[in-house]
Amino acid sequence: MKKKKKTFSASTMYMRLSRSKEKVGEENGVRKGYVPLMVGSEEVMERIMVPTKLIDHPYIVELLELSAKEYGYNHQGPLKIQYDAHSFKTMVEIISKDKLFYYSKPFS
Repeated sequence: MKKKKKTFSASTMYMRLSRSKEKVGEENGVRKGYVPLMVGSEEVMERIMVPTKLIDHPYIVELLELSAKEYGYNHQGPLKIQYDAHSFKTMVEIISKDKLFYYSKPFS
């Protein structure tokens, strides 16, 4: 009597890999395609998830540069931005709807 070998199809293996990647991303609470930023004052900071495609927007770049001057480039932990959290969320919402920003980018 022959033993049947277990075979795996490509789709089965793909599903298995994708599930493990999702779990890794969920461990630290960061969804794929987002960057966590701590925004607020020193006393109260709020964690805001920003789409990676917005990180190179001039407004966010300027805030990150100011943050680097404040905290230094060797700062450990999540990126911090001293800015009103509500205003930052509003800004992210507005620039995420700015289609001109996306279409005016040169191709890499």
